[in-house]
Amino acid sequence: MPYSMTGWGTYRTKKFTINLRGLNSKYKEVVLHLPQEFFEAEPFIYKYLNDSVIRGRVDLYVNLDRDNIKKQVVSDPELFSQAHKSLKKLAAAAGIKGEIPIQAVLNSTDGIIMVKDAEAKDTFSWKKIKPVIESAFSDFMKMKKKEADGHVKDIEARLDIIETEAGKIKELYESFKEEYKNKTRERLDSIIAKENRQGFLNTEAVEVLDKYNITEELVRIASHVKQARTIVKTDAAGRKLDFLAQEFYREANTIGSKINSADVAHTVIRLKENTEKIREQAMNLE
Repeated sequence: MPYSMTGWGTYRTKKFTINLRGLNSKYKEVVLHLPQEFFEAEPFIYKYLNDSVIRGRVDLYVNLDRDNIKKQVVSDPELFSQAHKSLKKLAAAAGIKGEIPIQAVLNSTDGIIMVKDAEAKDTFSWKKIKPVIESAFSDFMKMKKKEADGHVKDIEARLDIIETEAGKIKELYESFKEEYKNKTRERLDSIIAKENRQGFLNTEAVEVLDKYNITEELVRIASHVKQARTIVKTDAAGRKLDFLAQEFYREANTIGSKINSADVAHTVIRLKENTEKIREQAMNLE
C-alpha cells in the first residue's frame, strides 16, 4: 500500500512526548531534535527511522516534561566555604563588620547548590524508549496512509480520464485517416487525371498515412495506464508514477505532432492536463 510523504504522529508518556512530522522531499532525510538525555539513543533512533521510510523528510521531536523527571539537590560544601572566605575578606577590606548572610554567599557563586535529574541511567536508553518511538511511528504511518488514500483516489480518477481521452483519439484518428485519404486522392486525381494510375494513388496515400500512424502511441498509453493502476497499490509508488507520467507526456506530444487536427489537439491537451495532475499527486507519495 502506498504512503504519503506528509503526515504527523504523536505519542505521550509521563516523562516525554514524541512528535513525528513528514514533509515532501525528493530524497530521504531523517532529522532528529533531541534533548541531551536522548543522545545515547540517537544513532538507534536514526537507524530505525531511516530503515522505515522510503522517501521524504522526517523530523522527530522529543519534548521532556521536566516536572515529572526525578530530581535531586546536590551541594558543594567546599565551594561554599571558599566563597564565604572570599566575601569575608572583601568585607574586612571594606571595613564592614558582621556575619556574611548565607544567601549572599549562594548568590555570589554558581554551583554551590544545584538541582540535577535523578532518573535511573537507563530511563532514556534505546531499550526503554524504543516502544514509545514505535507507537509514535505507528500513529505517523496511519496519517500517511490516510493522506495517500486521497492521492491514490485522485490518480485513479485521472487514469480513467486518460483512458477515455485515448479512446476518443483513436476514434478521431480513424476519421482522420479516411478524410486524409480522400483529400489526397482528390488532389492527385486532379493532377494526373489523364493517366490510369488509380492503384498507385491508393498506395501513395497509404504510404503517406504511415507517417501519421499513432497506433503504437495509443497501445503504449493503454499499457502505461495498466501499469499505473498496479503501481498505486505498491509501497514505493511515487517515483514510478512520476516516470510513467513522463511517458504519458511523451506519447501525447508525439500524437499531437503527428495529427494535424483541432479535435485531436484538444483531446491531447486534456490528456496532458490529467497527466500533470498525476505527477502532482505522485510527488506527495513515497
